[in-house]
Amino acid sequence: MTVPLPPDGTFETDAATKALELRMAALRDAALAATSACAGLILLTTAENGPGHPLIALSADGPVDRALRDFCFAKDETGTDQTGAPPCKTGQITVEGVDYHLMALPLAGPTAAARGWFALAIEAPSNGLQQIIETCSHFARVAELTWDTHDGMENLAYEVVTLSSRAARLQRIAEIDPLTQLENSASFEDKVRRHLEDTPSEMAFVVLDIDHFKLINDLYGHQFGDIYLKTIARSLRTAFPEGSIIGRLGGDEFGVLTPVPAASRPYLEGLLTRCRSSIQRATALQGKPDLGKVSIGASQFPDHGTDYAVLYEHADAALYAAKASGRSVSAVFEPHHHARYNGTEFGNRFHAAVERGDIRPYFQPQVDVTDGKCLGFEILARWRRKSGHLLEPGDFAAIFRDHALAEKMTRTVMHSAFRIYARTIAPTGLPLRLALNVTFFDLMNPEFAFEVQQAVADTGFDWSLLTIEVTEQTMLGEPNGQVFRSLNELRRRGARVALDDFGTGYGGLRHLAAWPIDAIKIDKYFVDGLTSGPRDRAVFEALTGMCHRLGYSVVAEGIETSQQIAALRKHGCRFAQGYYFDRPLAEDELGSFRPRYDLP
Repeated sequence: MTVPLPPDGTFETDAATKALELRMAALRDAALAATSACAGLILLTTAENGPGHPLIALSADGPVDRALRDFCFAKDETGTDQTGAPPCKTGQITVEGVDYHLMALPLAGPTAAARGWFALAIEAPSNGLQQIIETCSHFARVAELTWDTHDGMENLAYEVVTLSSRAARLQRIAEIDPLTQLENSASFEDKVRRHLEDTPSEMAFVVLDIDHFKLINDLYGHQFGDIYLKTIARSLRTAFPEGSIIGRLGGDEFGVLTPVPAASRPYLEGLLTRCRSSIQRATALQGKPDLGKVSIGASQFPDHGTDYAVLYEHADAALYAAKASGRSVSAVFEPHHHARYNGTEFGNRFHAAVERGDIRPYFQPQVDVTDGKCLGFEILARWRRKSGHLLEPGDFAAIFRDHALAEKMTRTVMHSAFRIYARTIAPTGLPLRLALNVTFFDLMNPEFAFEVQQAVADTGFDWSLLTIEVTEQTMLGEPNGQVFRSLNELRRRGARVALDDFGTGYGGLRHLAAWPIDAIKIDKYFVDGLTSGPRDRAVFEALTGMCHRLGYSVVAEGIETSQQIAALRKHGCRFAQGYYFDRPLAEDELGSFRPRYDLP
């Protein structure tokens, strides 16, 4: 906005001066847009007017603008910059706790007595100041040319307007996600924050995640994945009402801030349902199966929070609650039901639990069903509450969405389990194995194998007795990536690798042949089918037969009945674990574990 200085009775702007003022205002606005300056000033004086009554004074009326004007009229004791031309006076000020760089370039007018300043205030940048000075110098030169020939400079005025338009267009390009043409993550956050500050009406903050997007990329290629993302982006524009802010937050996650009426819970639930339906209709035209499935979480302003971070956190918790309930559904945040999916809250409680020693390993026996011999234990994480109640991983799922918390969980459980093993199992002399569950974040850490090495060295554990368990979802990716390299390094040191919950993830069969795997763990879902009917038994037989032909040992999970044990023997599956043998053993129970189980 252009704010002139207070009017003076002896100073009157004629038509020519007014035209010059308009051109200078356009030039100043273009400079602000091109440099992201927070304040700009153009002062033009003549011999008739003098500094006290400038011919033109273009400036806003804020504290930074006033400081910028004083800076221009102050005596220059800083010298000039090193760019060569024109001289630039620079300085720094602090206003309301914010540091600003000031730069002012003198302007030469049409006559010797005509002088002026072209000045900008920039919020202190970490780099690029020299480039901004050069840009300011360019605009100062244009200002001089404009002033010198303003009576007939229509072409130059057009150039300035074009420059302003181009700067605005470039600014908008910087805010847009290039693939989907939605707001990018930074722009979305900025606009939502400003909207929440300026709008007292009720709003809904929506976070949407595409189900199994990695699988879709893996199956159909990244080019199709891009088309899929653009289709969903168009559906979001159609589904949400005018005035909504829609952005791509990254990868396959989208965010929406949308207006909702008062007492809006039923309206919001209906809106989310229509959104899912719109996406499914649009993606059905792409000719691929199982597209258009999305999980959605939402929070409400101001009921669930009044700022961006809190609303995002609560919508994200609702999103993961939706995923936990089976995916392809939507959920609105409910504090009492979704608290366990809140990463920040769980993070604070988790760190405290680690300090108290409440994160503990439990040990589930793995048994050879041919003779009942205990072969080792799978390490299971448990969180002991102050009441004595044990939380299982499904109860603290939020931990595994944060790389720092997930890695700390793995290391805490690993070190504790190795120490307990050294005290209770190692003295028996039995070569019992330990199976450690690791996350995608662990394997993406190039130092993970060395951290396991440190734990092995500290406790005297034997690498050859360690099994690393990973899920199919963790293995979604290309061979020779970091996950692949980490698994190879762990195997090189002597550990075995087991693919956990086989048959329930979304990896292709090609992973079985290409990835460094030694054992397959068949999920309880398939084990339960052993006694259900011939088709379920055929599926189990096909899975075990394929694994045996590939040279993998097979472990059946979730064994609960003697009939299942008989079926495992029939199909040649030797190894199993489940409550039929024992529940997971605590540290004080591990010392009295059974080396052999009586089996039917």
